Amino acid sequence: MIAMSSIMDKFTEDAARGEGEAMTAVAVSFGIAPEDRAAFSTMVHSNFATVFPSENVTAGQVMDSLVELMKQDQRLSKYVA
Repeated sequence: MIAMSSIMDKFTEDAARGEGEAMTAVAVSFGIAPEDRAAFSTMVHSNFATVFPSENVTAGQVMDSLVELMKQDQRLSKYVA
């Protein structure tokens, strides 16, 4: 079993880069269509400081931030409506 902290670490690294397997996995978990995944990755990367405001951020806080950012994004809002 993979530890949650390991998954968060991978997602944090991918968010900093703007791409990666963990980023894709999170996009898939939101049900984001393949044609919108690049927009999701760009949004997460561009808002890194909002999504990860401190090194102690929890997975729940990250998810809440992602949902709020997606609601504000014209292309991605349909996935959190």
